Amino acid sequence: MKTKIFSIIILFALSFSNSYAQANLKFNQTFSSRNALNINLEVESNDVVIKNIKGSRIVIEMLISISSPNTNLLDFIAKGGRYDLEKSFNDETQTLTLSAKKHKDVITIKGQEVREKISYVIYVPETTERVNDSIKVVNL
Repeated sequence: MKTKIFSIIILFALSFSNSYAQANLKFNQTFSSRNALNINLEVESNDVVIKNIKGSRIVIEMLISISSPNTNLLDFIAKGGRYDLEKSFNDETQTLTLSAKKHKDVITIKGQEVREKISYVIYVPETTERVNDSIKVVNL
């Protein structure tokens, strides 16, 4: 009887820990700043940090976490461009806009929706005058 209860507790603990496992992936994307004075970010994340750097490139570091332990799935969808930012440049205002894709299909595994969380660290040239007013800028 004790071994049966112990087995049930172990199985419950293992299933509980697996339900909270997640896969993480960190990758970078690089853009030419085109001497933009303003950068407009259109991303769905509350976890964005801007850092000023020397040079003329914009480097975006993304940390993606999904609510599945399947790292192969995360790698596959990331390589498929799901998290790539798109850029557009307005010559009149010298504004570079970096935006996430507006429509992303829902990912489900065994009937469960996979939750995604993306955090960004964006390195911008020190010549940039303004990056979305609501985002914290850190000088290196």
